[in-house]
Amino acid sequence: MAFPRDLATLETGHAAGVAWSPFGPSGVGPRWNGAARDEGATDAMPKLGVAAIPWIALFVFAPVIGEQIKLPGLERLIWACADLAALVFLVLRRDLAATLFGSRLLLLTWPLLAIVSALWSLTPGLSAYYGLQLLATIVAGIALRTTMGLSRIIRIVFLGLLFAQILSAILTVVAPSLTRGMNGDWAGIYSHKNVLGSMASLQILCAACLFLRGWNRLLTAVGFGLALALLVATHSATALVAAMVGLAPLAAIFAWRQGKHVTGFCLGLVIALAGIGIVVLAARGADISASLLSDLGKDRTLTGRTILWQFGLDQFWREPLIGVGYRAYWDSPLTTAAYLHFVTKQKLWFFHNNFIDAIVAFGIVGLIVFTVTFLDMGRRVIAHFARSSGYVEAWPILFMSQLCVLICLECPLFINHGLHQLLFAALLPVMGSGNVAGRMIHGRAAFRA
Repeated sequence: MAFPRDLATLETGHAAGVAWSPFGPSGVGPRWNGAARDEGATDAMPKLGVAAIPWIALFVFAPVIGEQIKLPGLERLIWACADLAALVFLVLRRDLAATLFGSRLLLLTWPLLAIVSALWSLTPGLSAYYGLQLLATIVAGIALRTTMGLSRIIRIVFLGLLFAQILSAILTVVAPSLTRGMNGDWAGIYSHKNVLGSMASLQILCAACLFLRGWNRLLTAVGFGLALALLVATHSATALVAAMVGLAPLAAIFAWRQGKHVTGFCLGLVIALAGIGIVVLAARGADISASLLSDLGKDRTLTGRTILWQFGLDQFWREPLIGVGYRAYWDSPLTTAAYLHFVTKQKLWFFHNNFIDAIVAFGIVGLIVFTVTFLDMGRRVIAHFARSSGYVEAWPILFMSQLCVLICLECPLFINHGLHQLLFAALLPVMGSGNVAGRMIHGRAAFRA
């Protein structure tokens, strides 16, 4: 059984770009990377095909708590299927295993560290089990990128989240008691407003890139509008800020692609606004900070997050070098997790900060591994965009920008069975065995000569 491989050379047509028009393709555009191309044309984007359906279902149901929609255990079944798909992929493409894993070497240190932490974990069996699930999630992300390619991935995410958001809107109207919090915040088919907010902010990025790329603009515009409406309805300030930060690079890329005059004007405007902002902050910084938090619906504890962070830091100083093991803090009776749940009156299982989760689980070693991997992924995403600077290739930069907010206020990464973790593994192209074989043949020919 052969899978199509996601090589940079197979994703042709995305690097070239032209000035965007709201009325669709113009047929003529400025040259970009030495080629004139109709950015509105969608013939360069490969069709999704039947193989995309299971992936779409994953993005619809994986973040859902089954009890929320009266289907208990649904999310576990979905992720079990994803784990099985990852295993099947490894078996069928074992000839590519070294190449595939080599392209994500730093990222694979995460599940390796999680599994190895069973040696000193307070809950060794659970740490090893969750570490294997994290490995399966990363392999599933690699399989998604290898078999689907970036342009398909964005459409898969868009269609999956669109279906989930339609279900959320319907369920909120039909059964508001199941989907709304005490303050009227919408949660949709998800367990919490922050989950719906994070999915909506991710959908906004997908819809914006696909709209500018010219793929089914009516559908993407509807998806963007629905995601924005749900984002506002959740009252999730974290998701709102993540959406704005995620869209910021797209605005810069859009201006850049319109030519030097538009770029210069936008750059001058940004510098002028930044100067005004610095003056205002210097004059009334404290008042503005309090006002901004109030406008976002936050207090100075960031809705209790600073309390969680204090618990996490206290635990870190008890085991600063190697931590207590992957996710062991939340499952062991020897930690302060039970007291944390009592104080916050919530059954939490992360600290709403990826850095604190890393240092609690793995100590200073975890902080170094997590930070280095994240920065390296950002560097590689930017380098890949520099080689193929289309709107589709811009999506990983938008996703990384959004993650910069979420890793500070939520916990999207280093999580077994998390959609953001799966997409994080799928950001970069995978060099296939064809390139390796080509280099081997070239090397043999040179040796014979």
